[in-house]
Amino acid sequence: MPISDKKMEPIQSISRALMVLEAIAESGALSINELHNRLGLNKPSLSRIAATLYTNGYLNKDPKTGDYMLTLKTFEIGVKAVRNLDYINLIKGTLAELSSQLGLIAQFSIEDRNEILCLESFDHKNSGFSIYTRVGQRSPLYCTSAGKAILSTYSNEEILKKWDHMNVKQLTENTIIDAQHLLQDIAKTRQRNYALDLEENEHGVFCIGTVLLNYNRRPIGAISLSGNNLTETDQEHYGKVLLQHTQRLSNMLGYA
Repeated sequence: MPISDKKMEPIQSISRALMVLEAIAESGALSINELHNRLGLNKPSLSRIAATLYTNGYLNKDPKTGDYMLTLKTFEIGVKAVRNLDYINLIKGTLAELSSQLGLIAQFSIEDRNEILCLESFDHKNSGFSIYTRVGQRSPLYCTSAGKAILSTYSNEEILKKWDHMNVKQLTENTIIDAQHLLQDIAKTRQRNYALDLEENEHGVFCIGTVLLNYNRRPIGAISLSGNNLTETDQEHYGKVLLQHTQRLSNMLGYA
């Protein structure tokens, strides 16, 4: 008969070994004394744990200082974990949660050939308005919140190179069609950690977007919220909520 999770007690030695790995990962390299000061565990136990992790290839030891550091074996495990993640299903759940919580259309888009490609969209119980962008629909990078959120991860030089291949058009009176104005907008996006589309791509549609990052700190895509109005108070509130969700997802996908 399977043992209930509620009855399972953590194995202390494994918990302590994980604490050691996490402490070293955070600091880069630590001695037994430093681990003792940081974790409060006794030195004999720490020495046995470090020796075991060293023997199994998870730690290296500096022969001069005695400091322990992580090996690439931990990196290999992390990469395999990320590869095995069904990240689209994770993102779908987040879209559903956001749309249900905020009453807005939530979408996940990726960058493809200097455009935004919508892969997933969720509208909880019908938000009461429609948007042009659908699953499989392409939109510009320069005038969508998802696109600008992704662009914010690139250097200004990289953005200007992309600009030359974006086929920029004035879609509404609010569309940014000047490269320097776009860079100014991207600078604001970097400061607040979310991007805005204030009727820049479509009349009557206001959007806010944040980027998802992978373990290489490169953009996987962006999650955006769309509504028929977006006050400054809304921007701050939705931005905070959206950022919490995308940071959590990024962490699950290996970003740290």
